[in-house]
Amino acid sequence: MKASELYSIVSDFEHYYLHSDLNMEVHFGCDCGCGGDSYTEESWDRMCNAADEARIEFENVCETLGVDWDYD
Repeated sequence: MKASELYSIVSDFEHYYLHSDLNMEVHFGCDCGCGGDSYTEESWDRMCNAADEARIEFENVCETLGVDWDYD
């Protein structure tokens, strides 16, 4: 694995998972001001899938490198 590949995986994890609206108290369809009403069902699903994929990829790399996973 190249350093640039590792950086991309970590960057995707940070962007698509850690800082996603899923982890920022946004609720799909909610109109309380959290932003959940700005999503369509398709865009919400895309965001959820991107977050899942980024988490899984980073978790797999950590496992391969022998790094303990502590994000759950």
